[in-house]
Amino acid sequence: MKKTFIATLVAILPLCLSVKAQDTDALLWQISSNGLSQPSYLFGTIHLMCPDDIQVTDAMKKALENTDQLVLELDMDEPGMMTKMQQVAMMTDGTTLNDLLTEEEYQMVGKYLQDSLKIPIQALNTMKPLMMSTLTFLDVLDCRPGSYEMTLTEQAKQQEKEVLGLETVEDQEKAFDFIPLEEQADYLVETIEKYDETVAETQAMLAAYQQGQIAKLYDLTHEAMEEMKGAEKTLLVDRNKDWIPKIEKIAQDKATFFAVGAAHLGGSEGVIVLLKEQGYTVKAVSSVGQ
Repeated sequence: MKKTFIATLVAILPLCLSVKAQDTDALLWQISSNGLSQPSYLFGTIHLMCPDDIQVTDAMKKALENTDQLVLELDMDEPGMMTKMQQVAMMTDGTTLNDLLTEEEYQMVGKYLQDSLKIPIQALNTMKPLMMSTLTFLDVLDCRPGSYEMTLTEQAKQQEKEVLGLETVEDQEKAFDFIPLEEQADYLVETIEKYDETVAETQAMLAAYQQGQIAKLYDLTHEAMEEMKGAEKTLLVDRNKDWIPKIEKIAQDKATFFAVGAAHLGGSEGVIVLLKEQGYTVKAVSSVGQ
């Protein structure tokens, strides 16, 4: 799997690590037992999608109605959240794209941004290259994207439920900033140079998610993550382990609908396995589309 795939991975991360074959199509899970007075729920999201493709199933609606609060990776209801997210996407040490790209690469990236997205490169000259790579994902979507996070937040607010986050924007910034800027710039250039491959890989991941094919998502992304030394540990495993005591405390206090990137659900060190190791019963609620 080529480095061009990293841009797709970042744009929709987390999505990938697999679960057991019999649970492949499940995105919604119930968490029960181990002292919980009421069950909580766990849903695997995709962070950017065209609004028409966002499916809030009857099972999801029922789960949200039967819980007291919504907990996401970030508290999307927090005032100024979008501003914070925009701020951490920028390089603040004086580095610019001119410093990271050759003149030829700078011109190529600039031409792509102008031709495909109608954005002058000068407007993004201090954006971190890895974050700029996600713009190709928006180009592939060819729509004004929405997200499960914002959709669920709106529904929670309508039901007068509190919205909370498992981590802060600063926490996520530290996780993603482990990739040196020079390497991020290499990913950006290859993503655009091999745009057709980027499009095909992005579309394959979107299709797999829409079918809830977690194992297929794993096959598409695991090799790409291996190319980035430490990516899986930093972006997934360490965060999963940090979340478990938080999830436990929150679920013990109130019945909660948790929604995190689907990659965090699966794998031997994913949230589902880690919760089971703590003594909870975690079972699939429904398949995609039910």
